[in-house]
Amino acid sequence: MSYSDVARDGKELRPYSSPQQDGNDKATREVQQQLFGLSTQVTQLRRDVDRLGTAQDTVKLRQKIAEANQNTTSSAKSIGQRLNTLHAEQKTQQTGRLVSSFEATLKDLQTTLKVAKSKEAASLPKEAKQTAVPAALDLESGVNADEHQALMQQQQQQQERLVLESRLQYNDALIDERDEGIQDIQRNIQDIQEMFQDMAVLVHDQGLQIDDIDANVSTYELRTEQAGQEIVKADTYQRAARNRKCILLTIVIIVVVVLVLVVAQ
Repeated sequence: MSYSDVARDGKELRPYSSPQQDGNDKATREVQQQLFGLSTQVTQLRRDVDRLGTAQDTVKLRQKIAEANQNTTSSAKSIGQRLNTLHAEQKTQQTGRLVSSFEATLKDLQTTLKVAKSKEAASLPKEAKQTAVPAALDLESGVNADEHQALMQQQQQQQERLVLESRLQYNDALIDERDEGIQDIQRNIQDIQEMFQDMAVLVHDQGLQIDDIDANVSTYELRTEQAGQEIVKADTYQRAARNRKCILLTIVIIVVVVLVLVVAQ
């Protein structure tokens, strides 16, 4: 353990991080948690959509899907806004991974909503079982059998007409509710498409940033290589200069020796 890792009292020191960095880390963790929650919502929504068109397809199920549709799309919008803010504050690889994960979840949600739209348009939910209660007739005593039978037939026809009218009204209400649900799904699909476009901008910016980093690294590598070559050249020149000095010194020494010998004779 180095000295910088130890405090004056012998306690380990934690690496310093600025309040802004702590805030960014917290925001990143919150977005990760929201993405996990959104993925869970989409999974549950897909399971409910798979039940459309089956014996489990009821009004209650479609209401549940409509509510989940709104909640899931609202959560996706919130996460998209958080990612835009986070990307503006810190363009990191971690933010890029969050954007990619969000895009994958959006694609899953969009596919699920398209399937829901198709299934809801293809059929109506199953009707709840209703027990018909025949209307009571106050038959006067003394009514003969023919009159009683005629009254019973009249009662049955009236009841069938009421049931038919009730069923028509019920089907009309189901159709209106279905059409409204399909419109909501279509609006949410369009909202998701807009979110895809926003995420595409973030991915493009992230790609440009990575390209800038790669370009800077390449530039630094080139400059480092050039600097190395210059150092080699400088060392070569320095060695050549030293060799020339040695040669000149040797020549001078020889000349001096020769002169001394000549004078001595």
